[in-house]
Amino acid sequence: MIIETLQRLVDANLAGLATELTLTDIGALIGMFSALLSTIGNLLYTWRKDRREQRDSDAAWARRQKEP
Repeated sequence: MIIETLQRLVDANLAGLATELTLTDIGALIGMFSALLSTIGNLLYTWRKDRREQRDSDAAWARRQKEP
C-alpha cells in the first residue's frame, strides 16, 4: 500500500516534470549529455595515447642502454 502510493507520487512527479520541460531545456540537457560523453571519450583517448607513448619511450631507452 505505501509502496504503491510512493510509486504513484514518483510517476506523477516524473510526468509533471516531462510536461514542464521546454525545447530549450531539452536542448540544454542534450548539450550537457554530449559534453559529458565527449569529455569521457577524450580522457580515454588521452590515457591510451599516454600509455602508448610511454611504451615507445621505454623501448627507445632500453635500445640506447644496450648500445655500446
